[in-house]
Amino acid sequence: MCLKMSDIYQSGSKTRYYTRKNRVYAKGRVCTEEGCDQVLSQYNNRKQCFQHHKFKQPRVRGMIDPRERE
Repeated sequence: MCLKMSDIYQSGSKTRYYTRKNRVYAKGRVCTEEGCDQVLSQYNNRKQCFQHHKFKQPRVRGMIDPRERE
C-alpha cells in the first residue's frame, strides 16, 4: 500500500469573516503604585501591575439583603 503526502494531511479553509482586533493601550505604561517601576503590557487595561492590583473577592453564597446593607 503506497500513500501519497496529500492522503495523509487534511487541508483547511480560511475563515470567511474578519476577526475583531485586540484592544491595545499605550506602550511603556508603568504601574502607578509608589516605588514600582513594572512596565505594563499594552493589552492590560489596568493602571497597576498584578502585584499591586486590588482584586475583589466575589460573593459565593447568595445575595446580601438590601435591608441589612448599610
